[in-house]
Amino acid sequence: MNQHTRLLAIAVDAAEPEFVRRLIDLSEMPALGALLRQGKWLRVKSPAYIGSGCVWPSFMSAQTPQTHGVYGEWLWDARSMSLSRYHGKDLTPFWKAFVDDDLSVGILDVPFMPMIGLTKGFEISEWGPHDILDGRMQLAPEAVAATVAGHSPHPLEQRVQISGPEDYSALELIGKICLQGLQKRGALAHRLLSDTQPQFALVAFTEIHRSSHYLWHKAEPEDPIYAKNGIAKLSATRPLIHEIYREADRQINELVAAAGPNARVVVFSLHGMRPAHGMPAFLADWLCEKGFARMPGWRDQSWSERATAVFGTVKHAMPTSLKKIYYKIVPPTVTHHLARPTMLPLYDWSRTRAFALPTDQHGWIRINLEGREARHRGQGVLRSNA
Repeated sequence: MNQHTRLLAIAVDAAEPEFVRRLIDLSEMPALGALLRQGKWLRVKSPAYIGSGCVWPSFMSAQTPQTHGVYGEWLWDARSMSLSRYHGKDLTPFWKAFVDDDLSVGILDVPFMPMIGLTKGFEISEWGPHDILDGRMQLAPEAVAATVAGHSPHPLEQRVQISGPEDYSALELIGKICLQGLQKRGALAHRLLSDTQPQFALVAFTEIHRSSHYLWHKAEPEDPIYAKNGIAKLSATRPLIHEIYREADRQINELVAAAGPNARVVVFSLHGMRPAHGMPAFLADWLCEKGFARMPGWRDQSWSERATAVFGTVKHAMPTSLKKIYYKIVPPTVTHHLARPTMLPLYDWSRTRAFALPTDQHGWIRINLEGREARHRGQGVLRSNA
């Protein structure tokens, strides 16, 4: 980029390209249809085959997951033999180079984004996010604080726990929240673009991601995965997912107009959303059954390990009604802190050759490798890898 270029990038987080193209062909997304007639439809490749949690860190840092080491929200720490929550502060986003070249930049709610402390333009993190890291909204510079406050709160600050595809009231609520969130995000982005006139702006609509997780069964009701499980026969709630996509299209149209006739516009998605059987939860048991992993007996556990095991069992057995209350009143950062010790089973590391890691998409197996893991098969005490 240079001082004479203006670029507006709009991320429709987790928007399914085939679904978008179908809605364009049906004239249900006219703004994207107009952009397509003036531009090009290109395929964006991302490391989504590893997991959806690594695509945004890769995009921001221009590095592969093998380099930046982020493959999901929960990361394995071989030194402590435990998990840590991804925080994003170790990555340098590509737009910092623009700032260093004295270009004005505006960033709104890019998933997993680190703050770099802009003095002009705007950067806003976790204002109605799908993925929560710090659990609080951050912004810079202070000059945009009043504008953000005037459009807050974002509807997604209301936490909704959905117990399943027959939880119609919760499904309807999440749909309405995402629809309203698109409208509020579009209004805030429009105001920020008009007020600050950044040369490079990146606005992420995270509401597509949140709504798609819960409403996709009515986007493709005839898919065999849904048909075999009887999900296609369930009642639909409003708004439907294609109505949420249409609202995103309306907001994109407003932002393109705000950017001005000379701005270059890119609308993109790093990964899509399709029917799936869900996240695999059998790997830990399977590895134990096949002799790759072992759990310690009750007598072999420390008192803290016993307490953790009991807490995990109680949490797992908690009635749905209590879970809804728990997730509604407890801040996300607290739930993450409480969840961390129970994300992995208690392993007897001296008899564990391979173990399963928490996944957001696929099944992941980690090899308990001597020289890398602090505790490995045949060694039951911590040691330094330095």
